[in-house]
Amino acid sequence: MKHFSGLVVFVVGFLISGVVMHQALYGKTGIFVWSWNENPDTGEGGLERTKLEPLAVEVVVPDPAPESAEVIVLKDAAAAEKKDEGAQAAAKAEKPAAKEKKKPSEISLLNGKDLGDWEKTQFGGEGDVFLDEEGSLEFGFGAVMTGVHWGGEVPATSNYEIELEAKKLDGYDFFCALTFPVKDSHATYVIGGWGGGIVGISCVDDLNASENETMNIEGFEKDRWYKVKVRVTDAKLEAWLDEDLMVDLELKDRKISLLPGDIELSAPIGIASFQTRAAYRKITWRNLEVKK
Repeated sequence: MKHFSGLVVFVVGFLISGVVMHQALYGKTGIFVWSWNENPDTGEGGLERTKLEPLAVEVVVPDPAPESAEVIVLKDAAAAEKKDEGAQAAAKAEKPAAKEKKKPSEISLLNGKDLGDWEKTQFGGEGDVFLDEEGSLEFGFGAVMTGVHWGGEVPATSNYEIELEAKKLDGYDFFCALTFPVKDSHATYVIGGWGGGIVGISCVDDLNASENETMNIEGFEKDRWYKVKVRVTDAKLEAWLDEDLMVDLELKDRKISLLPGDIELSAPIGIASFQTRAAYRKITWRNLEVKK
C-alpha cells in the first residue's frame, strides 16, 4: 500500500509538471506537447498535438540576367585576307589554358531559405522543425529527440571539418548532438547531455560520451550562440566548443561507433536535441587538403 501511494504521488506530480511546462511553453491549457482545444461549433473539446507554426520565409528569386548579346563585327574581305594562319596560331598560343575545375573546399549546408537536403528525422514524439525569421534552423520542444539528417551526397568521410553555431532556447538536456562520418563509421559530438552538462564523443570503444576519455563538463546559458566544430582526419578526431579544444583523440586502434538506438537515424550527418528547444545557423562543411 505504501508503494502504491508513492506511485500515485509520483504520477500526479508528473502530470502537474506536464501541465505547468505546457503553460510555460505555449501559453495555453494542455500537458507536455498536447493542447486542450475546443470546437467552437459543437462545444466539444479534446487534446491535440501542439504545433509550432513555422514562420514563412519569403524567397526572392532574382530575374534571370539577360543573355549577353553577341556582337558580330563584319570586316571587309580585303582585311580578312591579310590575316594568315601564322598570326592566328600565335594568338591562340598566347591564350592561357583553361584551369580544371576543382570541388569547392567550403560548402554551406544551410541556405537560410528552406531545409534543402536536410530531412526531418522521424524519432517518434519529435517536435517541429522549421526556419525562423532570420533563416536559422529551429527545433521545437519534443517528447523525446527532435532532429534532422542530411539526405544529399556526403562530401567526404575523412579529412574534413564541419562546424555550426548552436543555441539552447529552452530545456534541460542536450541542445546539440552532431552526428558525422568517421571513415567507415559514424560518431556523435554531444553538447550538454546527461542533464545538461556533459560534452564528449559517443561512442569510443563502445563507451558513450559520459564514460570515455573525451568527456568534459560545461555549463551552458540559454539564448547564447555556441560555436561547435569537428575535424576528422585519417589519424585524429578533434572537436571544439567555441575556441576550446574539447576532444583530441588518436584514431589508431580505437573503435568509433554510434550509440545503439534512435541516434542511429541521424547518420550520415545529423543534428538532434533531447526535450530541448534549440536553434542552429552557419552550418558549414570544409574539405581539408591531404598532406602527402
